[in-house]
Amino acid sequence: MNLLCQEPVAPVTSPADLLGIALALEREAVLRYRELAGMMDGRGAVETAATFRALMEEERRHVEAVASVSAERIGHVPDSAPFVWRLPPEIAASWEELAGRSDLTPYRALSLAVLNEERAFAFYSYIVSAATDQAVREQARALAMEELDHAAKLRRQRRKAWRASRRESGDAAVRVEDLAGLASLASALAGETVGILRAAASALDRAGKTDDAGALAGIADDLTPLITGPGPAPASVDPVLGEGRNLRSALAALERMAEIFSDIAEGTRDEAVWLEAQRIFGIVVGHAVRLAERSR
Repeated sequence: MNLLCQEPVAPVTSPADLLGIALALEREAVLRYRELAGMMDGRGAVETAATFRALMEEERRHVEAVASVSAERIGHVPDSAPFVWRLPPEIAASWEELAGRSDLTPYRALSLAVLNEERAFAFYSYIVSAATDQAVREQARALAMEELDHAAKLRRQRRKAWRASRRESGDAAVRVEDLAGLASLASALAGETVGILRAAASALDRAGKTDDAGALAGIADDLTPLITGPGPAPASVDPVLGEGRNLRSALAALERMAEIFSDIAEGTRDEAVWLEAQRIFGIVVGHAVRLAERSR
């Protein structure tokens, strides 16, 4: 799964460049987490809003820390504005898309935040691998680990948001006892999900969106081997739905399937079940992330 479409557009050759980039990335995160907290407040998602405010404050402390390091190492605090163009374009684009969505839920907001923290980690990792300056490598590695820590915190909150949404809908927690039970559940869920994917692909193909239709058909083909019983469950999509909503209906099915297998892996004490649930989760969540990119 490629988190970034391209490597950093210019090499980072000095601590001053890295610190300017870090300030630009951290200040952007402060702004976006403040916006997300306000959006979640407006939807009554108080706990999720509090999570984003806590992250906003943590990012603000990072801004202060980077500024302090800058003053110590290079004698001044860089103006971050000239470095904005060097940030991963996927991050800004996905934040903008999220802000414009009317169907935003805590789960979706947290999912996007997780993805962007992982993108920031990948960005710093690229810098580490390409840097020839030892100081740049060490500082970029430290910054990468901070982003990874943020992603872990957000994933925990995303799990809570998923469970809360399931309680609201009356869904019970899924539990399996052995590999046979897991295979049976995987077959049923894959059948349902593949049916939705193929129906959405057909609708998109009729609308002339052949690239998106092909992408959904490819995901459906990849999940089909999980189906051990009857074929995919028949499904239909509203023919008047636009391209974006067709993609999001397919994405919702993948997200549901991914979270169920994540739940199973978290709750089981059977190592074989844990390994297989993790394997299936990895397949499904990889497709979900790529489809999320298409549905922007």
